[in-house]
Amino acid sequence: MKQQCPLLFVWLAWLGLPAMAVVFGILQGWAAGAFVLLVGVIALGAYLRWFPRISRWIGYGSVADTPVRVSSLPKRQLRVTLYTANVCPFCPIVRRRLTELKRDFRFDVQVIDVTFRPQLLLSKGLRAVPVIEADGRFLIGNATSAQLLEFLAGA
Repeated sequence: MKQQCPLLFVWLAWLGLPAMAVVFGILQGWAAGAFVLLVGVIALGAYLRWFPRISRWIGYGSVADTPVRVSSLPKRQLRVTLYTANVCPFCPIVRRRLTELKRDFRFDVQVIDVTFRPQLLLSKGLRAVPVIEADGRFLIGNATSAQLLEFLAGA
């Protein structure tokens, strides 16, 4: 399974949970609907927090990082854009890795949440997050620090 989140799944998470809460609210009472919504939000938060530890067992494989070998980035100032969605478990992993690389290699990172603005990616022909953009090139999905640095060095 690819280590990325299709935008369709992002929207299903945002629409499915409230829809399920409304259905429970209609069928079982509004207290049951509120309970389903609360449990769903807590479960989603727990999933995102524990994802690096459970990814292997749910079919995504390991999200462990690999050490960075010394590399050089272009001499000019590199601008990097990271497109994320707030229900994607890979996005905070890639964001953290970019932040760590930024300390050592000095480049600018702009983070854009496309959860409610998917047209920003769809207009570029992209349908999943996380996406790293540098100089018109795209890296889609989870990437180790070494893979990110190799991508940025080629930009």
